[in-house]
Amino acid sequence: MMFRRSKKKPAAAVFVDYEHWYYGYRNKFQMRPNIEEWIEELNDEYEVKKISVFGDFSRYNIGTDLDRLKGITKNIVHTASQKEGVDKDFTDVIMLDAIYRNAAQRKDEDVYILFTGDAHFTKVVEYLKEIGKKVVIYGVKYGFSNQLKSEATSYVEMPRQSQEKNHYIDLILASLSRLRNKPRTVVTYWKTVNHVADYNHVSNDKVKIALDNLLKQKYIYEEEMIGYRGQIMSVLKTDWERLEADGLWAENAR
Repeated sequence: MMFRRSKKKPAAAVFVDYEHWYYGYRNKFQMRPNIEEWIEELNDEYEVKKISVFGDFSRYNIGTDLDRLKGITKNIVHTASQKEGVDKDFTDVIMLDAIYRNAAQRKDEDVYILFTGDAHFTKVVEYLKEIGKKVVIYGVKYGFSNQLKSEATSYVEMPRQSQEKNHYIDLILASLSRLRNKPRTVVTYWKTVNHVADYNHVSNDKVKIALDNLLKQKYIYEEEMIGYRGQIMSVLKTDWERLEADGLWAENAR
């Protein structure tokens, strides 16, 4: 009997500009970084030797993610400037220095994985490739330098289309679930689109696309009813049992 030897995973070092990820997701997609899922994905493909996370966590909003990050790695570098009158942090400079130092000291990592979208990292990517390293770059869509993309061995724009789509589906289902406790509330197509968009400060168009997808797959459907003034109107109904069976909704997890 012949045994096939398992392929050894390439060793990787991971460097994350968490400000780029956090504020890019918040400002452009109204999402939070799914860092646990991302690290799990990396571990499937690489032997991750080191994970370093950089950011100014002095502000309340991004600072609330510190506990999550501490559960992933001990290498968290707080980059807030202590100099009076300086309004720009040094995250890029500190992260660049750490990458160069790591490359000089450690020779066993085949791949460098960077989460950043800033063109300032182009030169370090060139250097890493010159010394024989592969460089994979993850960056937030609409804030990802084309120059940096072109220099990388490979790159991934985040969030992926499937992640973004699932995020808007979650927002719709959470809204409809809240309304289940308000039986007198009439739930219509456009009321749902506008309410979800306004409540979550997201694009009406993206909510509409996600709702259309749920209607197309029959997770949500329309029924006619007679309104308070005798008019016939279409209202939305949700097949919660099917959503739970297909893993799109878990009531107990909310």
